[in-house]
Amino acid sequence: MPGELPLVLLDLICDRPQGGYELLGELERRFGSAGYRPSPGSVYPALSPLRAEQLIEQEESGGGKASYRATAQGRDMLTDQRVVFARIEARTGAALKSDASWQLVLDGFVDRISKLSGRVDAAAVERILDNAAKAVADLEVSNEQ
Repeated sequence: MPGELPLVLLDLICDRPQGGYELLGELERRFGSAGYRPSPGSVYPALSPLRAEQLIEQEESGGGKASYRATAQGRDMLTDQRVVFARIEARTGAALKSDASWQLVLDGFVDRISKLSGRVDAAAVERILDNAAKAVADLEVSNEQ
């Protein structure tokens, strides 16, 4: 809907600093199933008001490429807009919730098992991870029913 793209971009940038092409890819991943195909002609102009309102900052990420990162003001504004996100998710079926929350869980897991390096069977850990992935997939199926 009109006006929602900058808000979605801000959410993506709050997850982690990203460049324009990264944002295009992330939009495609999250909204492709809803039939949305982002274009540079829509994404780059949507970043301008975010910069003008100081919700994001542009920084050079090497090789002449720019990336964008959220400011504290941008993060605060995003928190205030969670109701809008719920409407977007309901209408599009897209998952706007960041994968960053999973990353924290996975990072904690890696920290815990890295202390056991060399003292456990790597193949056994792989089997456990496979079983865990299957269990999470089963949760997704049961939640859809």
